[in-house]
Amino acid sequence: MGYPRVFTRLVLIAVVFFAFFSSAAEAGEFHDWKYREGDSPRTAFGDFTWLQESEADEDAWIPYDGDAEAPPVSGKTSHVWLRVRLDPSTPDVNTLFFVTMNQSFRVWQDDKLIYQYGTLAHQQIGYGWRWHLVTLPSDQRKLRHTLTFQMYSESPVSLGRLMGMSIGTNADQVRKLFLFDLPYFINLPVVIMLMAIVGLYYMNQYELRRLYRLVFLFLVVCAVWMFSASNGTVFLWDEPGLWWRVLLSMFYLIPICGSSIVLEIVDENFRPAVKKTLHAYSAIAVVAVMLEFARFLEIELPLPQFYIYQNGFMIMIPVLLACMAVFQAIQAFCLYRSDGENRRHCRAFLVPSVVLPLVAILNGVCRFLRLSQVVPYLMALAPFTIFAFAFFILSLVGEQFRKERSLIALARSLEVEVASAVELSEIDPLTKCFNRRKFDQSVKEAVTLAQVAHLPTSILMLDIDFFKKVNDNYGHDMGDHVLIHFSDLIRQHLSPHETLFRWGGEEFVVLCRNAGNEQARRLGETLRKAVESSSICPKQRVTCSVGVASWHENEPDEAVFKRMDEALYAAKQSGRNRVVTEEATMLANAAPA
Repeated sequence: MGYPRVFTRLVLIAVVFFAFFSSAAEAGEFHDWKYREGDSPRTAFGDFTWLQESEADEDAWIPYDGDAEAPPVSGKTSHVWLRVRLDPSTPDVNTLFFVTMNQSFRVWQDDKLIYQYGTLAHQQIGYGWRWHLVTLPSDQRKLRHTLTFQMYSESPVSLGRLMGMSIGTNADQVRKLFLFDLPYFINLPVVIMLMAIVGLYYMNQYELRRLYRLVFLFLVVCAVWMFSASNGTVFLWDEPGLWWRVLLSMFYLIPICGSSIVLEIVDENFRPAVKKTLHAYSAIAVVAVMLEFARFLEIELPLPQFYIYQNGFMIMIPVLLACMAVFQAIQAFCLYRSDGENRRHCRAFLVPSVVLPLVAILNGVCRFLRLSQVVPYLMALAPFTIFAFAFFILSLVGEQFRKERSLIALARSLEVEVASAVELSEIDPLTKCFNRRKFDQSVKEAVTLAQVAHLPTSILMLDIDFFKKVNDNYGHDMGDHVLIHFSDLIRQHLSPHETLFRWGGEEFVVLCRNAGNEQARRLGETLRKAVESSSICPKQRVTCSVGVASWHENEPDEAVFKRMDEALYAAKQSGRNRVVTEEATMLANAAPA
């Protein structure tokens, strides 16, 4: 019942978020988007001819739907100009918000330069993914103004793309800035929590340590990817080009780490196929790194015109996405067909192995098709794909829980069996009394406690009179009957401080804790009378003789047993069916002949 409710809440949160995001991303104040490729000649004062002569050269500007997509540039230039009409508005609606990728640009309001990012020229480290807040001059509300963007990018895919473009109050735009980061703020703690869970299980589960190590590495890569994709990197270190490369490198590492996990859990007969996909992903990453170093060292490469200005990581992205569509299908097939001991893990990993690549492929396709209106949604959705991987981790942990519960149940059953075996080894099977083995253990505990607490301890030995005649006259079945009912009768007259043991044959011993010689004698007399008045044997009357002895300070057990045995012998010699204490035997031995 809990999982559907949690899932419903997550869906509602996502719906509210996307509704809020979509409403905030609308650029209803902009009209008449136009673009023009190439760069214009500069004047001595730094203005641009195309900006000054825009009205005279109006036919050169090409209309496009700037609210929905990027300008369809040809890819033959690194420069493009954008122009848009801005409606009058209230004084506080004076802040532009938008996000650029690998672009440097300038912004004019009419003929006034109001913002510049970068140098509009090649930069070795690049311009990366960057958000911008541009405050318009205060007089922009008086009439319809023209905003002009001069854009520079070495990537035709990024050139002219203004993502999330909107105008509003400064407070609203700052809120939107944090709204862009909301998916990362939500999911980064989830990743950290999953890392903690995996780390704990890594320390305690030796048989799956390699798998947990790979899962932990995957989570680390995801955490770095999320942070490098967030806007918060600017506050830590304002180097968008560096963070952009970190983001792209993590994009190459994610399928490598995921394939390593698949290789670890898939059946042995599917591992060669998965290993080939892992090697292919690694080869693509190595080529991308080599291209990136070549671009960084400004080494000329024989590349098509479309790729000539892009960094090494971006050059290999289409290759990675195309291979990902094929390789992930192969891995999904291998996971689905695996029926070994990791079958449950394979089924669980099917979810992230499909969801994560699907979102990545859609994101890449939308970027290369220049669907700017879709990219922000996919960027907002991408961090939530970690929940698909969380499903696998929870399944992994759940499987360990099941194993631990089965081990605990097995341990408990073994404990019960051991306890039962110990109990059986300490109990006489006929009379259900404790046996002589248990007596030795109980005596040691009772005497030790009595010595520490200075309390008296005594023992009684009971012997059934003429028991051999019962066996000889009526058979062993009747003898067993007498032993069973005799022990039951004795137990009925004992307190919790007194325990009955079968010493052997027809002899029984009662251990009396906290009882001196006289108190033990009275108990022996009570037991003797109970036996005498009972009908233990229906064929004849049964009686018993009782010998009583007590522990003296610091004396060995053998001395007590000897006095108890002498007292019992005296009871038999004096006519049976009586109780004799050690004191009586000592007085009898001391009397003159």
